[in-house]
Amino acid sequence: MCFVSTIVKLLGSILIVISLATCNLDKSNKIQNNSIERPNFLVIITDDMGFTDIGAFGGYDMKTPNLDSLALNGIRFTNFHGHLSCAPSRAMLISGTGNHEAGLGTQRDIERFRGERNYERHLVDRIATLPEILDKSGYRTYLAGKWGLSGTELIDPTERGFSKSFALIPSGGGHFQSIFHESRYTYNGKAFSEPKDPIYSTTLFTDQLISFFKEDQKSKQPFFALFAPTAPHWPLHMPPGMEYLTQDNYEEGYEILREKRLISATKFGVLPEGIKVNTYKSNAPPWDSLSAEEKALQLKVIEIYAAMISHLDQEIGRLLDYLKSINEFENTLILLINDNGAQGGPIFGGPPSYVKNRSFNNNPENIGKGSSWANMGQGWADAVNAPFRGSKGTVYEGGVRVAAFANWSEIKYPNSIYRHYLNNMDVLPSLLELAGINHPAPLLNGRDILSIRGKSFASVLRGNVSSIHSDDEAIILSASGKHFMQRGQWKLLKELEGDWELYDLNTDPFESRNLAALKPKLLNELLNEFHLNAKINNILD
Repeated sequence: MCFVSTIVKLLGSILIVISLATCNLDKSNKIQNNSIERPNFLVIITDDMGFTDIGAFGGYDMKTPNLDSLALNGIRFTNFHGHLSCAPSRAMLISGTGNHEAGLGTQRDIERFRGERNYERHLVDRIATLPEILDKSGYRTYLAGKWGLSGTELIDPTERGFSKSFALIPSGGGHFQSIFHESRYTYNGKAFSEPKDPIYSTTLFTDQLISFFKEDQKSKQPFFALFAPTAPHWPLHMPPGMEYLTQDNYEEGYEILREKRLISATKFGVLPEGIKVNTYKSNAPPWDSLSAEEKALQLKVIEIYAAMISHLDQEIGRLLDYLKSINEFENTLILLINDNGAQGGPIFGGPPSYVKNRSFNNNPENIGKGSSWANMGQGWADAVNAPFRGSKGTVYEGGVRVAAFANWSEIKYPNSIYRHYLNNMDVLPSLLELAGINHPAPLLNGRDILSIRGKSFASVLRGNVSSIHSDDEAIILSASGKHFMQRGQWKLLKELEGDWELYDLNTDPFESRNLAALKPKLLNELLNEFHLNAKINNILD
């Protein structure tokens, strides 16, 4: 009897072990295949916005209620970094690597970089893209908006992991399609014939993404959607029906806008301590020195810019309403990141080479229409990028530090602010961790794949308030010969034709005091670290 009893107990224990193993396997399968267990991801990349443009970051003059609601009910990242322009910034996000490893060491065609490794100017096969990984792991993958990562190779998003795509292939263009005579969009890899009646770009992208959701509304797979509208990127075109939305907000000029933005941003808690308005040196002429005609032009471009952002907010609201209508909003992690700082320079700086043969009507009464081409100008860029120095195209904080936030029902501390350093490379590992997916390095589909440099901030969403990047981690980036490196509180940078500069971002996040001459030992230490990494990744001057 004792022998039989022992056998029965042993068999019972084996059954319990098998049962537990089966439960764990079922749970694992749920993580991999169940849309309830695996979150949806909606990543929104805005284009050339200033740090304080969103109301929740200080944009008291802008109407952004949908973005404000998302930001204030989520986590705002106030020390988040992209890159100096769109292509390298987006390459970091989609690859989890530096832009050099991804092939975007330069966005522009520069003779000294031609034929060099890491300067291919398009996404290379040695990195695995976020949609490629998610697609192979059971996610639906969508892109609606700007691509800008194909260079001269014309690589379509559907070739890099997106199952459905409506893409603007070049890095920018008019917001009313009628000013272009040839197609610049692709729809699922094929040329898209633009409608005869112009549709504003943000509306067009929103329509297409919603149509992808509707086409797959019976699917039980979770989704990853990259929504990449081009507004408020140049040219400044007034969205229909928005003409009277922002009038009278800017009559006092860009210096006053900057001061009021800083006051508003301070109330929202998104600025570093120690803001001193009067120490800021603008690159634009004083507002009071402008003629009446110059002021009228300046007011017109900032009103168009503000209307483009408010219209963008409305279209994002339409997208959110659709997700709520299909009961997917609660299970969707929404991550908004701007690609770089707002662009300065002259108002009529000229279109890029691929549209230089067009003729534009920039008469004052025509600015904002589809036949015009104007930029925001340096004064307003300085105001909306404040308190940080520089603008798009520079490696100062005003060019690379961007507004970002996450919204999700599972965030432990909603309406919170995370002040530690993050960057675009951190997005890929964060989403993979939340989806329960490992990065495929060193191989994917038989090709060699680089490991990633990004660090997951999934724990931040779950309540971790400490830094995920250690103080001794050197984060080294470059584009088109402009270099920057951050290691803890120290930032090393070099603009074209300039000397190396060194800043302590803990005490001087505005980069107003260059410490290179005062700390030669530290400067050499950081330079040695930069050059070692530059050699590995073929970062060239």
